[in-house]
Amino acid sequence: MDINVHHMELSSVNGPGLRLTLWVQGCALNCKGCFNQATHPREASKLMPVHELAQKINALDIAGVTLSGGEPLDQAPAVEQLIHAVNGEKNWILYTGYTPKEIFQDEAKIRVVKAVDLTLAGRYRHNAQHPYQHKQIIKTSDRVDIDFFSNRRVVEFIVSSSGVTKTGLPMDV
Repeated sequence: MDINVHHMELSSVNGPGLRLTLWVQGCALNCKGCFNQATHPREASKLMPVHELAQKINALDIAGVTLSGGEPLDQAPAVEQLIHAVNGEKNWILYTGYTPKEIFQDEAKIRVVKAVDLTLAGRYRHNAQHPYQHKQIIKTSDRVDIDFFSNRRVVEFIVSSSGVTKTGLPMDV
């Protein structure tokens, strides 16, 4: 099975500790004002076999993986397979635009949410006073410090062969 990847980078602002942030390609939600519009088209960006991506993640000395996008739950079977293929020492955070009500009506989405440690669920709102103001938290373990999401954070600029990635959500968005 393949996962459609937009790109991935090491980051320290998309969850606690040094982590791999994986932006998937494809999003059916198209939230107004989304700052990741380039990740919306479903056309293949970089199809990667799940087992190959899992090997790369397992080789990294990181605290965890943050799934973002695009919309990770639009690729729920591949995402679930990836989570189970990565060693259990790494924690998982999922950013999704789907609401808990939408998630809990779909077995594949439910399995992904149960497999990650923390899900921030709900549509992106460009006019929110706080980045997580309209997000609902689904916590399935104690492996991720939830206080990370209430503290002031910085924006991170990552320079790589893919170009420059601006990531993170400061509290004064």
